[in-house]
Amino acid sequence: MSIFSLFKKQKPSLAFSLDNGFVRWICLMREKEGIQVIEYGSEFFGADIINAQDSIIDDAAFVRKLRLISEKIIASTKAMEANIVIPDHQAVMFHTHVAKVDDKQMGDVIVDHIKAYCQINQLLELTEYICEYDIILKTDFGYDIHVTLVPKLYVAHLARLFKQAGIAVRHIETAHHAVAKSCLNIKNGTGYALVSFGEKQTSVSLIHGEHLVSNEVVAVGVENIYKTVERFLAVSRNDAMRIIQRHGVLKTHPDNGLLSELYLELAPIYRTIDRQLIELGQLPYKIFGHRFTTNDLIVYGEGVWIKGLVPFLGERTNLLAWELDVWAGHHEDRAPILNLPAVDTLTYAEPLSLGLLYLDNEFD
Repeated sequence: MSIFSLFKKQKPSLAFSLDNGFVRWICLMREKEGIQVIEYGSEFFGADIINAQDSIIDDAAFVRKLRLISEKIIASTKAMEANIVIPDHQAVMFHTHVAKVDDKQMGDVIVDHIKAYCQINQLLELTEYICEYDIILKTDFGYDIHVTLVPKLYVAHLARLFKQAGIAVRHIETAHHAVAKSCLNIKNGTGYALVSFGEKQTSVSLIHGEHLVSNEVVAVGVENIYKTVERFLAVSRNDAMRIIQRHGVLKTHPDNGLLSELYLELAPIYRTIDRQLIELGQLPYKIFGHRFTTNDLIVYGEGVWIKGLVPFLGERTNLLAWELDVWAGHHEDRAPILNLPAVDTLTYAEPLSLGLLYLDNEFD
């Protein structure tokens, strides 16, 4: 933080995310003692308002519920602007090769190619996306690029509803891109597998540098673990929760049959990690001859508190697995995050990442 910023009044940094039907929010302020969490919380909006793809299907109901949240936030923090995290699966990602054109600038060639590619493949209307691209290989003949497209209609729709609820939207990021930029100390050419384990679904992404290069959403989450214990042991939900809290997923019950059932429930997660690694491993990245590889699996989200989950995923994928460290990508001293329990740091990792990313730039 610049010394001159000490003489300026800081604004709170407010961020929201859409996560498995939940709207989560966190508001931060930098204090001498550390990063102060002024306000945070989450509310489940229901499948009749936000569907399984985290798309808003009932605008009026969404605005009504969000306005109640925003009024509370504004009253306690005075924050009227926010940054928004959108789910990775709202983006379209693809790889393509761009041939060089001698009399054109590289950027113009790439943009023209992306437009033509989208038209041919009927991905999105030309006026209906926000585009980001990453050059992953340069040759004498052209460029291999990775492209991420986010529909403008989705972004504009979201911003309009937040404005109706009293919150102006400043920045919008895809989820794992926000986490990568804020929380990962990524060396040039480094790859990571990144898993967000939610209540009803899990998002699995591969990150190269700060770029999201592959993503898949799996319909497996904490709810599946509870239901497996309930069904196999014929116990109530409260008993299933107590068993999981006590034993986790690796030592849930002496009966190996239950363990096998849990492993089967979790199999789609580690299988999609393997599948994405195999697919991306066929593509060159950054330097000729290098392939996308990683030894690292980083996990965050609501399910991280389940004992044994993180090492289990590491064991099944043969990767070094650990919980997300929200300060790993920050060069300043590791300031404590006040008023936020450690377990909530991982549940709120996405809005927290975006809040931290823009925290030092929020001045009058």
